[in-house]
Amino acid sequence: MDREIIAATTKYDRVLRALFELYAHDLSPMTGADVDEHGAFTDEDFPATWRRSRGDAFHPFLLRVQGAWAGFAFVGEGSYIRPSEDRHWLMEEFFILRKYRGQGLGRWFAVQLFDRFPGVWEVGEIYENTDAQAFWRRVIGCYTGGRFEEVLVDNAQWSGPVQRFLTIGSLGPSRAK
Repeated sequence: MDREIIAATTKYDRVLRALFELYAHDLSPMTGADVDEHGAFTDEDFPATWRRSRGDAFHPFLLRVQGAWAGFAFVGEGSYIRPSEDRHWLMEEFFILRKYRGQGLGRWFAVQLFDRFPGVWEVGEIYENTDAQAFWRRVIGCYTGGRFEEVLVDNAQWSGPVQRFLTIGSLGPSRAK
């Protein structure tokens, strides 16, 4: 299967917004979000707004499979667990189109991003998204050989379970197999 990860520069803002609309739709039963008067979950300036608010801490990526858009991920910097103290890699948003789920693409995409940004990672899920919690526990557990911690967080930045782990490349040659 032909897979490609693309850094989502401003050239891809239209694609990123369209995929985020589908993501927001998927989450709407859990978040309670409604569309606006134009039928959208996000405003037209959505990707630019994220770029301005996050600055250099915003790393958006798109996933393409067999030449078709299949998902996106936003990698950020900071901490859900200790926001004012730590600066780790965050999987801020992650989405795979339904058509491509269950084929190992999400796992592959996540692992590629973990390896691109070595160090400590935090991945959080909202309480209601039990499918995402199961997915991330499985992916991170496999990636780390079960060496991760899960913390229930409830602070101004985040509310829900968060998995924290060190990327394999960061562990040195003995674990980097």
